Amino acid sequence: MMPTVLSHASSSVQDAVREALEMGQTLIFPTDTVYGIGGNPWDRRCLERVRAIKQRPPDQPFTLHMPTCSSLERYVKLDECLRKMIRRLLPGPYTLLLPAAAGAPASAVLDGKIGIRVPDHPFFASTLTSLDRPIFGTSVNRRGQPPLGDIDAIIDRFASVDLIITGPVGAGPSAILDATVRPSRLVRGDPLPGPLQDLLR
Repeated sequence: MMPTVLSHASSSVQDAVREALEMGQTLIFPTDTVYGIGGNPWDRRCLERVRAIKQRPPDQPFTLHMPTCSSLERYVKLDECLRKMIRRLLPGPYTLLLPAAAGAPASAVLDGKIGIRVPDHPFFASTLTSLDRPIFGTSVNRRGQPPLGDIDAIIDRFASVDLIITGPVGAGPSAILDATVRPSRLVRGDPLPGPLQDLLR
């Protein structure tokens, strides 16, 4: 069975995403970096399906994708220093490793840290903000291969997913910044732009 494919601007996309999350279905979605694959971060069946599709190790956590910065404290322990960092970086093309709060989904936590994204993308600003729900996600690729950006290739190689949302995406994956240490440490990605370099000091 082929996946349902909808534009992020479709009038029916919100209902389709809500149904997918409630039913534990898998979805592919656009971000400001690359396409992501994921779903409901508390649904074990969905998590296992994405791991199988991705050939992803069971002990590797997913990233929690949030619709807005205002909802982060449900899942993250923040002090004033971290709040200032978040205001400077998010929404944007960054994954922040932050101290996980008690309510954080286990699927996104490892050693007390949770990876958080708030993409600067209309799909998140509109659809997921209206739903007020996070989704777990990881890049659309098999383990060890580069992320896919061509929607036809995604449909061909990931035909077993339930829902594909199309939309503009960036050219590469997010930078990863570990903000659980002082100073913060760049784990992946190009050096931060000059005005943000003080975050690593």
